[in-house]
Amino acid sequence: MNSISEQVGATINSGDSLLVMCPSFMGDESRVCLELLTPAPPAEVYALSVLFTQSPGDHLDAWQRSVGSLPARSRIVSVDADARSSTTEHDADDPTVERVTSPQNLTRLGVRITDCLDEWDETAPDRQVSVCFQSVSTLLQYVEPDQVFKFLDVLTERCRASGAVSHHHLDPQAHDDQTIERLVGLFDGVLEYADGEWSYRQPGGG
Repeated sequence: MNSISEQVGATINSGDSLLVMCPSFMGDESRVCLELLTPAPPAEVYALSVLFTQSPGDHLDAWQRSVGSLPARSRIVSVDADARSSTTEHDADDPTVERVTSPQNLTRLGVRITDCLDEWDETAPDRQVSVCFQSVSTLLQYVEPDQVFKFLDVLTERCRASGAVSHHHLDPQAHDDQTIERLVGLFDGVLEYADGEWSYRQPGGG
């Protein structure tokens, strides 16, 4: 079976944003996430991950198991979205992990993401940047939809300005069709898992 990157790689350009629609309990979601985070060899990638329900340590462990080596630079914004308290002592001391204490604080979250992208724009303008947002569904549990749409609109534009390939996770079973349709319109492409397979489409049928 071809990897997701092989299936959609030719259609994804620098600065594109993707919506990854998959039930949150499916193991394939993690594999696809890590493929999208490494559009180039890990040694050439600067990766920013925004995590709501997964600990930084678990995320990096999964990366190590799946990809084999960590990216050249890794930054994690860890949002305290529930009582998972998956943050370990190591995570707390890791300078590459930024913390946001509430998912409702979109201003702080946006600043953490922008500061990272600004830093990389200045220090390594020719690098390949990838961004993971995990997940939109979790954010919608805490923030009104209109605010989430506005936030994602700004975020995808900021990633585009940096040439970052960004992907954003969504559990389609957690939202009504109207919400999903509105979200899809924010992105350049949609990866969707159904009937045991991934499919890729561009909004509007492009």
